[in-house]
Amino acid sequence: MDGPVRVTGPLLAVLDALLDADDNELHGWAIMKATGKSGPTIYKMLERLAESKWVTSRWEEDAEPGKPRRRYYRLTPHGVTSARELIAARRPKPAPTTRPRLAFGWCEA
Repeated sequence: MDGPVRVTGPLLAVLDALLDADDNELHGWAIMKATGKSGPTIYKMLERLAESKWVTSRWEEDAEPGKPRRRYYRLTPHGVTSARELIAARRPKPAPTTRPRLAFGWCEA
């Protein structure tokens, strides 16, 4: 699988946030809030994902007066597929557990 060389918890958290966006763009602050990670961590992960062609980005065209422009990020189609595969491999879903049935007393039908 081509992609980020190092797979870390923060990288998986960023991928989760982008996948949860359902093909909508997210700006860095929204990703920070969704993951609970700091700005430098998030932007480092986004840079790695962009280098791997998993993420595209664009600058906001009409920023609010007095505020800096935001940069929006979105997974590429290749990034969506690769992110799902990576998360499935690194975070397998727990197997369903069966609980023993407890019987209390005697019951006749």
